[in-house]
Amino acid sequence: MSALGQLTSLQAAPRETWPIRLSYKEGLALSNGTTLMTAFAALSIHRFDQLINIADLSAAMTIEASCGRSAAFREDVHLLRPHPGQIESAARLRDLLEGSTLIDIPFHWVSGPLGTWQKVRTPSGEMKLRGGKPPRPQDSYSLRCTPQVHGASRDALCQAKRIVEIELNAVTDNPLIFPDLEGEARFASAGHFHGMPIALAASYLKVAIPSLASISERRTNKLVDPATSDGLPPFLSRNLDGTESGFMIVQYTAAALVNELASRAHPATVYSIPTSANIEDHVSMGANEVRHVYSMIDDLARVLALELLTAAQALEIRLDILNGTYWPPLDHEDDGVKSLKQSIKEAHLQPSPKIRAAHQAVRGIVDYMEADRGLSADVQNICEAIRLNPETLLRIILPS
Repeated sequence: MSALGQLTSLQAAPRETWPIRLSYKEGLALSNGTTLMTAFAALSIHRFDQLINIADLSAAMTIEASCGRSAAFREDVHLLRPHPGQIESAARLRDLLEGSTLIDIPFHWVSGPLGTWQKVRTPSGEMKLRGGKPPRPQDSYSLRCTPQVHGASRDALCQAKRIVEIELNAVTDNPLIFPDLEGEARFASAGHFHGMPIALAASYLKVAIPSLASISERRTNKLVDPATSDGLPPFLSRNLDGTESGFMIVQYTAAALVNELASRAHPATVYSIPTSANIEDHVSMGANEVRHVYSMIDDLARVLALELLTAAQALEIRLDILNGTYWPPLDHEDDGVKSLKQSIKEAHLQPSPKIRAAHQAVRGIVDYMEADRGLSADVQNICEAIRLNPETLLRIILPS
């Protein structure tokens, strides 16, 4: 097990091993080095690593609910810009979406104003249908650029992880003692206690967290806005005139959390305040940085949970639309309309097995919203589930 893995598993150690008994100079090393910073950074890295995978999952469910296009995730596409994190995120999305019959769906019809019917060309001629996926060649950035944004966060995490691994296996206190040497050479007053390596590693994460949360909120907004949801009803409510609030406040909550994260993203590392009568005249402020990051990860978990909550609702409505149970009957349904509806039903349109499993897991926490209701309890339950126990969904993403 790596040093980072050992640290993040300490909480599972038998109680009889506590308290740890310190030996010579270890007390000074714990209080005079980077111990606190490194511990908070290691725990933050562990949690952020989990949430990047959850972000891939929430994005995949949104892509399913949007009947997204898969060309943006092709392996050969990403090998042309081979950032490691980007390649990994694209591969994760391909794995999560494998087996879907919603992705690249051939039934792309034009969204019109609510309650109206638009003329659509189909293989059997021209007919009228409402809602659906418009015939654009590409999806919005929040779907299409998921590998690039998620991947950049993965790369920031990888760099932070590399630094923390070094720090966990390093001597970081002062003064240093070399018992095999003689005279003054046995002692060296140096600067290994300085926390800037850890502080800047935390700064990478501090900036990556709002970025990951922001693209998640944009996907959530895409699903609730009838102007961008490709035929889904306003705020994912069955009330088509838009007078029910549905999932409106869910997106409000995500937007507020993203704003809070962006407001806290200013690096503490850029402003050093001297101490100890200017002997300590340049410090890292790393303790503040890692505390900020650790607490910000909670809000990132909440934003991703809100996307999962919204995407689960949107996915069910999309399946209803495509299966014909959501379409009001036309005044005059000719054979072409009936044939198209029947062909969609026979296509057995459904999300991938992994997204179905994730959807079922979400439904184990919150119920489908059939009619308008207060969602405060649902929001709290899904947010706490993802924040405190992401392992349920991680087992779907990363089976052992």
